Amino acid sequence: MPDLFELKVLLRPLVLPPAAPLLLMVVGLVLSRRVPKIGRSLTAVGLLLAWLLATGLASDFICGRLEASQRPLLPAALQAARKGPNPPRAIVILGGGAVRDGNFTPVRERLHSRTLERVMAGARVARASGLPILVSGGTPEWLEHSEAELMRRVLVDDLGLAVRWVEDRSRDTAENARFSAEMLRAQGIDSIVLVTHAYHMPRSQAAFESTGLKVLASPHDWKGGGPDVGELRDWMPNAASAETVWLALHETLGLYWYRLMGHV
Repeated sequence: MPDLFELKVLLRPLVLPPAAPLLLMVVGLVLSRRVPKIGRSLTAVGLLLAWLLATGLASDFICGRLEASQRPLLPAALQAARKGPNPPRAIVILGGGAVRDGNFTPVRERLHSRTLERVMAGARVARASGLPILVSGGTPEWLEHSEAELMRRVLVDDLGLAVRWVEDRSRDTAENARFSAEMLRAQGIDSIVLVTHAYHMPRSQAAFESTGLKVLASPHDWKGGGPDVGELRDWMPNAASAETVWLALHETLGLYWYRLMGHV
């Protein structure tokens, strides 16, 4: 019997686009024979959602709401925090996925572009502050090495930075927070700089703070914005917007799920 994490992984694709609008259309087509009015309405709503949830208008609006409370961590604010009470004593960089690079033998593994963006943002904070780095990300079933290990290699081999801690057991953001907090507390550290995307920061910061850590947020790479309803191209579906909408809805649902499960 699957645990809650496995159940979440199974259900997640069904409640997010593109599957959710498609399923709504399928239900509408099935019902259209018995209750034509309801069936046609559901099919039309599914079609409309499938279109809208792949547009720049939707990505700007949904992602913009998630990111609205986030601000860049400016060097002056970082230095002020380091001089204040209970200053941050470590940088935590969260994984955002890793992939196999083609069907090569031996297997070639690399970080997803999202994770590389987080690594680069974390490297900038490390150079500005001199704080030690913790990387966090477990091992997906399709990889031999953990995300954290792949992140460590980029930071050490490509960017010339030391990594003090490698948290490689976590499967999601809640476990990123729990396992990272355990490692840091063992070193007497209870205040951190947290590095992740702006859309991911609300859930991440809440999860880390729920462990008792003091968190100084360092979000990066804003993906949302102010939707322009008068711009025709913002109404046209495109792959980039569809991905951003998926990420934003995943974070929104994830935050509600974490509240339900007591993770935040």
